[in-house]
Amino acid sequence: MSAADDRVEERILLPGRQARLVGHARAREEVLRAFASGRAHHAWLISGAPGVGKATLAWHIARLLLAFPGAALADAPEGGVPEDHPVFQQMAALAHPDFFLLRRTRGKNKRLRAQMAVEDARALGHFLSLTSATGGRRVVIVDAADEMNRETANAILKQLEEPPANTYFFLVSHAPGRLLPTIRSRCLHIPLSPLSETEVTHALGGLAALEDVEPAALEEAIAMSGGSPGRALDLATSKAPGLWREAERVLSGQGRPEVIHPRIGQALAAAEARADFSLFVELMAQWLHGRMKAAARAGDAARAARLAELLAEMRERLAALEALNLDRRQFIEGMLHRVQGMAGTPRQTFV
Repeated sequence: MSAADDRVEERILLPGRQARLVGHARAREEVLRAFASGRAHHAWLISGAPGVGKATLAWHIARLLLAFPGAALADAPEGGVPEDHPVFQQMAALAHPDFFLLRRTRGKNKRLRAQMAVEDARALGHFLSLTSATGGRRVVIVDAADEMNRETANAILKQLEEPPANTYFFLVSHAPGRLLPTIRSRCLHIPLSPLSETEVTHALGGLAALEDVEPAALEEAIAMSGGSPGRALDLATSKAPGLWREAERVLSGQGRPEVIHPRIGQALAAAEARADFSLFVELMAQWLHGRMKAAARAGDAARAARLAELLAEMRERLAALEALNLDRRQFIEGMLHRVQGMAGTPRQTFV
């Protein structure tokens, strides 16, 4: 079990322990209004950028549905179910009899699987075969639906096609276009917008992980986050942004690639740097995408096409690296060399 796996699992569980819902008031009201009317749909697809609060919203609503049965939902507190409420505590411990969280589990090697396995879906099937322990609603959260393999997706589809009575599904998705069209068609879609910088700041308030982060670095991370508290947290606590700034120095002609590229590759190749590696690759892809858009706007179709090809090449290499567990240092140094060859225009920072 790696440290990176622990961080991933912690982020998956965090929404279950998060009492605050920052932003997304319109989406919340749309869902709760449907339930208060007694005509709620059985499946909801909550989409948006990673870290924007999709799972936090799903947990927030799920707690309300289980803590305030029937018409009592109309009188539910605006702030949600308080942390000392039995339903909050049971759900946080994954011990509520009418709640099921479908997520990636650990394989025989004790590491988190890359995808949700079909046996996870079978566990859901067993849950749905039982009657409600309280005689009220049952709630299923799928987080994230993008991580289902084909078998798991087909198993979930069967449940969505013939849902048990008084059972409600909330599917969290970063990229709903990648889901089976038949799954999307059976859900009401709730797309979430990015938060304002003020809301991101509020969402991050009091997090222990940020206690040692300099205010200027946190401010920069929030500005770069695109309205996503999760992304701001990653940026503020990762060494990837600093390493990318070093790479940008080289791209702007202010550093020596034969020195800096190997240093970056070595820093990101460490076993404990898996999350930093992923964020660095994302920042590199963002830089390339920004350059591609700039070339297209300038009418340089040939350059835009070359940048698009490099982006596609990077994704292919990354997929091979993950599938075959290849050397991350070699990937980083190779891609930085390729990106350096495309850096023929004035420096452009994060887009």
